[in-house]
Amino acid sequence: MKQWWDEWVKEPFLRALVEVSWFGPVLTAILVALLVNMLTEALTTWGGVGFGFLVWAVLAACTGIFVYLYELARRRRRRKGTALGTPADREHPMQSEGLVFLYTNEAALREALGYHRPMLKYCWLVVTPEMQTAAANVISQVKEIQFAVKPISDLYNTRACYDTANHIFEREASLHQIPLSRVMADITGGTKPMTVGLLLACVKHGVAVEHVPAVYDEITHKPIGTLPPIAIELT
Repeated sequence: MKQWWDEWVKEPFLRALVEVSWFGPVLTAILVALLVNMLTEALTTWGGVGFGFLVWAVLAACTGIFVYLYELARRRRRRKGTALGTPADREHPMQSEGLVFLYTNEAALREALGYHRPMLKYCWLVVTPEMQTAAANVISQVKEIQFAVKPISDLYNTRACYDTANHIFEREASLHQIPLSRVMADITGGTKPMTVGLLLACVKHGVAVEHVPAVYDEITHKPIGTLPPIAIELT
């Protein structure tokens, strides 16, 4: 019975809610309208207008309490990482003075910047030409951290990302008086070839690596938020 219910009722219904954008709101509006009419007639018939207002007040209070408890539980799951299936005791990286970030996701970047504050002094954003405008928009909103945009013309060029990271580690970090032991490389964004290039440079210079996990909706499986960075062990 459960298998039949999941296959012919639950899954088709959830798929319609996700894939047909107007289905959920229209269905909800119809059901709410019917419920309001039924309750209004029943309440005013049984106990008069005063009794009806009292019941509506109780329902409103219950709704508020439910929403509050749901949000509280969601935040606890987010902090523990249960929405991702990651261990709650996953090791977090050290806070760093310098951050090399493969930029394609603004939410992940803001999570990383927030995590490394107030220690963070300088951030190198490795970007493709398509992402330079978005990166510049983030930079304009963050005043207390210095940024450098490092463009990569080919998002599938591993060597270009490797050379860029090498230049940062060998020259630019020291120019800003940041030792490599206080530099973090974030591999959340970028393409896989870019990630490989950055990781190879990190292994060469002994630079620590982190990743910003995403929180996914349980039904749509789309990202809905981020978690604090986790440390990536290379050795």
